[in-house]
This record gives sequence, C-alpha cells and structure tokens, in this order.
Amino acid sequence: MNAVKTAYFYRLIWLGCLSACLPIILAGVAYYQFAMKGGIASFQTDNQTSLTMVEQYTEKVMRDIVDRSFQLALDPMVGESFNIRNYENDYVNQMELLSKISLEKYQNNLIGNIYYYNRSAGLVLSNDAGHQNIEDFKFKQDIRELETNGQEGRWIYLPEGLRSGYISFALTLPTLSAGEAQGLLVTQVDISQIKKYFANVSSLAKSQSIIVLDDQRRILFQMQKEGDTKAYLNDPVLSSIGSDKSRSSSFTFQNSAGETYFYSFKKSLTGNTYISVIPYSFIIGELAWIRWLTVGAVLALLSVGVLLTVITLRSACNPIRQLVDMLNKQTKTLGEQLDRSVPPLTERLLQQWLSGNYINGPTLYDECGKYGIPVDHTYVTLLVKVENLFKQDRFRPEDKPMLTFAVTNVMEELLSSHPSLRGNVLHDTQGQAAAILHFDRNMSQAAMASQTRLFAESVQTALHTYLKLQVSVGIGRFYPHLADIRVSYKESKQALQYRLYREDESILYIEDLEANQKLPAFSYPRSIETAIVEALAVGDVQQARSAMEQFTLALQSSESYAISSQSYCMLLASIIASVEHKGGGIPDMLEFDLFDQLRARETRAEMCEWFTEQLFPLYEKMADDNYNKTGKLIAQKARKHVLDHVSRDISLAECADLLHITPAYLSRLFKKEYGESFLDYVTACKMSEARRLLTATDQNISQIAEAVGYSHRTFNRVFQRTLKMSPSDYRTIYR
Repeated sequence: MNAVKTAYFYRLIWLGCLSACLPIILAGVAYYQFAMKGGIASFQTDNQTSLTMVEQYTEKVMRDIVDRSFQLALDPMVGESFNIRNYENDYVNQMELLSKISLEKYQNNLIGNIYYYNRSAGLVLSNDAGHQNIEDFKFKQDIRELETNGQEGRWIYLPEGLRSGYISFALTLPTLSAGEAQGLLVTQVDISQIKKYFANVSSLAKSQSIIVLDDQRRILFQMQKEGDTKAYLNDPVLSSIGSDKSRSSSFTFQNSAGETYFYSFKKSLTGNTYISVIPYSFIIGELAWIRWLTVGAVLALLSVGVLLTVITLRSACNPIRQLVDMLNKQTKTLGEQLDRSVPPLTERLLQQWLSGNYINGPTLYDECGKYGIPVDHTYVTLLVKVENLFKQDRFRPEDKPMLTFAVTNVMEELLSSHPSLRGNVLHDTQGQAAAILHFDRNMSQAAMASQTRLFAESVQTALHTYLKLQVSVGIGRFYPHLADIRVSYKESKQALQYRLYREDESILYIEDLEANQKLPAFSYPRSIETAIVEALAVGDVQQARSAMEQFTLALQSSESYAISSQSYCMLLASIIASVEHKGGGIPDMLEFDLFDQLRARETRAEMCEWFTEQLFPLYEKMADDNYNKTGKLIAQKARKHVLDHVSRDISLAECADLLHITPAYLSRLFKKEYGESFLDYVTACKMSEARRLLTATDQNISQIAEAVGYSHRTFNRVFQRTLKMSPSDYRTIYR
C-alpha cells in the first residue's frame, strides 16, 4: 500500500512539473524570436548612425582640404614663383612660401605632407623636407605619374604616397593659367587618422568594415576588419548599390562561399558612396546572450516549477498559509529593492531639472508626487566650488569624482541633521556638488535667505574641518515655481563668477551681488599690456611678471566678470600675436589650447599665476626656438637690405619695420649672427663703398659723401674715425 502511495505521489509530481514547464518553454521560444528580431533591428539602426557620422566627417574633411588647397594654389606668391628667374636660388621667397605651406599643414592634423613642385626650377618645397631637388625628393615617382596621367583635381592613391600611408589631392600650377602646367601642388592626407576616426565613431568597430568609394567606384578609404575586400565587395554588390535610387539603405547578400554579410550604404551629394559591411555571423554571435538568457530563464523557471511542485505536494496539510508566507517575503524583498532605487531616480530627476529638460508642467508634477518632492514650496539652489583643488599635493585630476562624492555626503549629513531645512543634495550636470532647498511659501524671504546662508556656512566649516578643503558657495534667487529651479541654478553659477573680483567673499548670493549694481567707468589698461609684451620681447620675464600684477590690479576696478575675463583673453591674444613679430609661428602657440586653459581659471589669482608660471615660460622657450628656426634668416634679410641701400641713411627702426619685428629684437639677432652691432655694420658698408669710389673713380669728396648717404662734414668725420686718415690722404696713398 505504501509503495502504491509513493508511486502515485511521484506521478503527481511529474504531472505538476510538466504542466508548469510546457508553457514556460513555449514562452521562452517566443521571447527568443522576438528578442532576436529586435536585436537585429537595433544593429541596423546603430550601423546607419555610425555610417552617417563617418559620411559627415569624411565629406567635411575632404571639402575643407580641397578648399584650402585651392586657396594656397591661388596665392599670389605661388603664381609669381614661376616668373622669377633662378627661382631655385631665391631662398628668401622659398622660405616665405615654405612658411605658408607649413601653416596650412599645421592647421589640420589630418594632413601628413604638402609639397610644391616647380618644373622649370627642378625643385620641390615640402613641409617635411624643405628645399629639395626633384631627383632627391621622396615622392618624385608620384610627380612623374601626375605629369604623365594628368589625374589632378581628384583624390587618388599615388604609388609612393600609398606606401607612406597617404591619399593625395593634386592641383596643376598656376591654377588660373590656360597654358601648359608649370608645376604641381599636392596635399597628402594621413589615411591612418581617418581610419582612427572610423574606429572611434563606429559602435560596431570590432567587426565592421567601412569602405568609401568615389563616383568611379574606386576605393578612397577603407577600414577592413577581416577577409579580403573582394570577398564581400564584388560586382553584384556594387551593382545592387548603384541601381538603388535611394540615398541610404540596408540589405543582406550571400557570396559564392556561402557567407552572409549585412550591408548598409549611404550616398553623399558629392558622388561618394559609404558602405558598411558586417558578417551576419558576427551579429548572431553578438546576440547570443539572448539565447543563453532565454535558456537560463527557462531552466531557472523549470527549477522553480519543480521545487514548488514538490513543496506543494509535500505540504498538503497547510498549503494556503505557506503560500501566503512566500508571497509576503517576495513583497518585502520587492519593497526593499524599490526603496534602494528611489534615491538614484530622484537624483536623476533633479539633474534633469537643473539642465532644463523638463518643460511640461503636468509631467513634472506627476514625477514629483512619485518621489515625494513637494510642489507648493519656495525653492533655491546652492552650488559648492572647491578652490585650488589640484594645487594641493593630496589630489590629482582623476580624484575629482571621488572628492565630489565626499563633498555631497557631507552636505547630505548636514542637511539631514538641520532642524528646519529640507531639500536634496546631488551632483550637478558638470560634476559639482549642488543642493536644492525648499521652504514654506508663508516664510519671509529674509528668513529663507538667513537659513540658506547659515547652511552654506556650515558646509564651509565642515569641509574645512574634516577634509581640509576651502570652498566657495554660490546662491541663486528664491522662486515659488518648481520649474524655475533651473533658473536659480544658473544664477548660483553666475554668483560664483563674481569671485573674479570678490576673492575675499566665499559665500556669494546673487541677490546681494546684483542689487543696485552700477558698473564704474573702466578703461582697458593698454599701456600695461604693451609693457608686458615688450618685456617678454626683450626677454625680461621679471619685468613682465611685475607688469602682470599691475594689469590684474587695474582690472579690479571694472567690477565685472565679463570685462575682466575678456580683458585677460585680449592680453593673451596680444602675447600670441607678438610671437609672430619675433619670427615665430602662431600655430605653434595655439597647439597648447591656451584660451581653454585660461577659461578654466576662475579667480584673479589663478589667472595671474597661469600667465606668470605657465604662459611666460612657454613664450620664453618658443622665442629661443624661433631664433634657431628663423633668426638667421631675419639677420640675413637685414644685411641684404643694408647692402642694397648703402647710398641711403639706413636706420635700425626702418629695417625692423620692413621685417615686422621690434628694433630691439633685430639688434639682438644681428649682433648674435654677425658679431657686431647693426649701426657698426652700416658704417662699415658705407666706408667700404667710399674706399672703392675713392680708388676707382674721379668723383670729388662731396660726391662720394652723397653717394654713401652722408653730408660732406659727417663723411670726413666718420672716415677719419674709422680709418685714422682723411679721404684725400687715402686716395693719395691707395690710388
């Protein structure tokens, strides 16, 4: 009898398991099919998005480079170079043209090389190799092919350029001439930089191949991930894409080897076609998690079904009570999970407020009710800024998120322990600590402002006591409408900007700062700016630092953040411009993102320190580098000007103006290059010409004096001082 009961009991268990498992298995299969279809659709969307980004970027890059190439080709200096005799020996004009080529190159980091070829002179000017004979030039084979096949005006792969990883765009020179071409201007673009961008923007980059074709179906760029390009970019695929009249589409294609690929393409207005190819096996592999998730869910539910069946049959004495207990436990667990999720969701909602994403009133009120945020109060926003964070040895830039987390925790503790304040503490959209406080609407604004200020002071004291941090607090205005919190937040950020000329205040309330504000008369300290630039130009860094302190004090009288910050930017622009007057290149300075560095400084002390400790040493270093690059050429130009105008009265200031540099800088360059001062050299040249005229011509002394730019009296005095004899005695002795 017991054996019969046991067998019957196990039959009931299996019947219950099968009844629970069959619906679960069917539901799992249906879910798998639905999830796979959705996953493939998501892949298609991501693929089209990344392809659109690649198209926009590549078209802009190619268009910009073509435009800049035409501008350089149309430069008068390029056209005139073909009319200059013995251009191969005209180093001054060559250096000026090389400077223009280098400027174009350094304005775009995608450009690998730009070279200019002058056929009659037989020379090539390039930013990598400088001046070279055509026979010694690395890309001479590319020049020969361009002259033979005439493929200028389009993007092409030339043999030597391709081996170096470049795609080229060539123009015949001169551009406006209707006659025979006299030279070439070739811009080479680094393919690896474009491929790097392809890899960065593509969400499927680890298995995606991107190919760019021109209007003649030639490959311009490709980022190939696996296999041979011909395996998936064959004639049937190209025909299918070419016959499709739409600008973008997707399809699958199976090659002769039985491999299936997923294609997406996009046609640009310039005739280029952007194609993305992904093996279908990769998509299935990426979605394998759906299969395993489904299997795991089915197995888990099967296990639960079997377990519940056994427990239910074994607990037949009191099934209702045990079922209720189980449901109560599940309800408690779900409630705990929901409680843990509310704070992060509330913080996300508040962050959306601050960024201004909520503009629909009913939706905002519904969300507030869901998370327990009152909607009938008066609101204000505080923003906490840690001062001189990275000047302390304790912290590094990567520590900022951890430090912000610690600051918000301190603020939350203070807010929760305050007897009358209510609100929320969160990270704002820029990673800084912020607090949103709310008060009863019947409370006076003076009382609300007092409590808010007390809370700000307690935050300052606690952070200084426990974390040794100096902070400033910006406070916005009070608003009775919930949606205006973002306005109060912007005002708290604006209040912190006043630290630029109110460094003695650490709690800044926008209402007090802007009450009856009248900007005093202010005049930009141009004379101090000139003193700073001139001190840097002559290498007197100490004088430049002293003038910088005067400049900072002069800006304090403006009492305006906008005026002060823009004045610092104007000073930075003047210093950068002075680099060019000293023979340097502005792109070299701009590579350091100087304006972004300056904008990151928020107080006068930080800005003044940045100028004196970072910008001035950088200027000094670049000035030394510029002399090594261009100082000799400037001195040679000055010397040539003296030799060509020995019959005139030549001044140092005149020569400096012609070379667009300061007289003091020219004097130092000349002395360093030739070992004598500019004035001594001018005198020596004039005396040399006078000696020649005295021995080789019959001109009288007055005529010779006029020929070398002196009066008769001055000539006699200078000649006597230089050669220790009179002009008449010299003619008698040496003629």
